[in-house]
Amino acid sequence: MAFSDGGGPCANTNSLARQVVTGRWFMVFASFLIMSAAGATYMFGDYSDDIKSSLGYDQTTITMISFFKDLGANVGVLSGLINQVMPPWVVLSMGAVLNFFG
Repeated sequence: MAFSDGGGPCANTNSLARQVVTGRWFMVFASFLIMSAAGATYMFGDYSDDIKSSLGYDQTTITMISFFKDLGANVGVLSGLINQVMPPWVVLSMGAVLNFFG
């Protein structure tokens, strides 16, 4: 008999999935994904020349885009703090109102 606990093949699959998700190599993979997504904000200087040439923006417009990019990243911390003490629908409602007036 392949399974001594009598749980069948589904029980073994669930424990394998739990082991993969909580394993250290999955955490390494997840941290690489987070770092690759977070690094895009630091690379704005690399692709700002392409934005200027393809969209015809001047340096003042690129500087304004960069400022609001950084402002949005910093305001995102506030939404995370608000989400710690309020239900998620409050944060989503605030985001909808800000997007509507923005």
